Amino acid sequence: MGLGVLEDKHLSHVPGTALLTDVVGSDNHHHHGGLDTSALRHGKGKDSDVLLVPQPSNSPNDPLNWPLWKKDLMLFFICIDTAVVGAWGPMISPGFVQMASQFGISYNKLNGDLGYGILMIGLSCFVTNSMAVVWGRRPVFLLGNLLLFISSIGGYYSHSFNSLLGFRLVGCIGMSPFEVLVTTTIADIYFVHQRGVRLAAWGLCLSIGVGGGTIISGYIIEDLGWNWTYGICAIMFGVWIVVLFLFCPETAYRRDDSLNTDLGTTEDKAERLAKEDGSKAKGEIESPEVENAEVEAIERAATNVTWSEKKHSYWHDLKIYHGRVSDDPFWKVLTRPFLMLVFPQVLFSFFAYGLTTSWLVVVGSVLAQLFTAPPYNFSVSGVGLVSIASLIGAIVGAFISGPVADWIIKAMARRNGGIYEPEFRLVLVIVTLLLGGMSFFGFGWSLQEQDPWIAPVTFYGLQYFSVGFMSIAVYGYLTDCHRDKAPEAFAAINLRNIYSFGMNYFISDWISTQGPKEVFCIIGGIHVFICLCAIPMYIYGKRCRSWTSRVKFFEKVMQA
Repeated sequence: MGLGVLEDKHLSHVPGTALLTDVVGSDNHHHHGGLDTSALRHGKGKDSDVLLVPQPSNSPNDPLNWPLWKKDLMLFFICIDTAVVGAWGPMISPGFVQMASQFGISYNKLNGDLGYGILMIGLSCFVTNSMAVVWGRRPVFLLGNLLLFISSIGGYYSHSFNSLLGFRLVGCIGMSPFEVLVTTTIADIYFVHQRGVRLAAWGLCLSIGVGGGTIISGYIIEDLGWNWTYGICAIMFGVWIVVLFLFCPETAYRRDDSLNTDLGTTEDKAERLAKEDGSKAKGEIESPEVENAEVEAIERAATNVTWSEKKHSYWHDLKIYHGRVSDDPFWKVLTRPFLMLVFPQVLFSFFAYGLTTSWLVVVGSVLAQLFTAPPYNFSVSGVGLVSIASLIGAIVGAFISGPVADWIIKAMARRNGGIYEPEFRLVLVIVTLLLGGMSFFGFGWSLQEQDPWIAPVTFYGLQYFSVGFMSIAVYGYLTDCHRDKAPEAFAAINLRNIYSFGMNYFISDWISTQGPKEVFCIIGGIHVFICLCAIPMYIYGKRCRSWTSRVKFFEKVMQA
């Protein structure tokens, strides 16, 4: 048993499990037990005992071999774009009361019909994800920005509810790549021990967009009108189409399977690579024709293949389309996410991440209903300012959760004899269980008792702080369990948008009928139950990964 994770009795290597840390012996070689792992690529500095998972190839065009500054710069631009996308969805919510009056419809109908956008995101995720798997990430990111640019222009010139709704649905299709492909891109270019901080950065920018966008949009709606929120977004998306074109190259890359030390079922690939490179290095040392072969064997990438391709030029990287990156037929990739919901790991992630983050969407959609009414009587801009709490919660949570996530997996791997299990990611759920439950119960209770505004606003911020830990835990866990099928797995859990749509459609009437205390206590109870499900997933997760790797039904799903 590895720190509470039950061992599997059927496979010699369970996909997702990987050798992550080793020790440096007196001979200045890296060792794991009796195995010399010096030939495998390691991290630098304080992570010098951390093996790179997956192992990078010898190609300079492998995204894993890109300089860290290039990876981080690309992710920075994508995260800024994600923040604008995050703001685009809820930015008109502070003006819902004003818009309902302008269009002559009820608040609930306005909120419910605009909620079809959430449904559109959930459904279009499958199409945009499949396009990215087959034809690459870059063209799909650019297409998403183009659709958001067109939609924002249309939203600015809309003067009827039907035209606004139509352009919103087009924009929601453009939003869908940012629901699944950012985390996939992180898996493409970063190693296991580097992903936590980057996932936190993405989650932070998304939360800043959702929270900060409504703060700003409240003043825009109050001073200029709700149309101008789309006008400003059109300008930003127009600029960012150019930025992504210039600075965000394709990240999908076909790497030799032997380098994927976290995948496969028949053998420990890290051990095999170390043995092969060790014997090769030994042969080189015995040959008088080669000097310093031992040093070279330690520093070079370990692989059983050799590449002689030249580094692509910057102008080559500017190509929007680089050819197919997968040989799978498009229709098979399109159906695979639905089939992957039968995997225990994916099903757990769907409930844990999907339902938990759906609460945030639901709460954001009713802020105007809750805070423009007595005893608070907030203005439109005042409702927008409520999101300062979510912004602070998201920022603080990201700065804590990201580094803690990476520290936890390295510390637990070292305590586990150097072996990393994806279930180590789920330890973060403890924070979401305690603070998340408290935030939902407290939010509803304080609104029912008509406490001073600071009470429900504080609990609202706590929701964003705690759910950030869940997002990193689930996305990291799912990435490490199914890295080779990560886009499809992420598309599967984003079916939660369909649930968000359903909740969004009747949440307003539910609160009006039964009161916020009962509604959010029910939501809080469901949240606590979902978090507790992480305990059996942690204990039996490795056996589930083994089961889904050796049972023919699941194998057929993965190959579908």
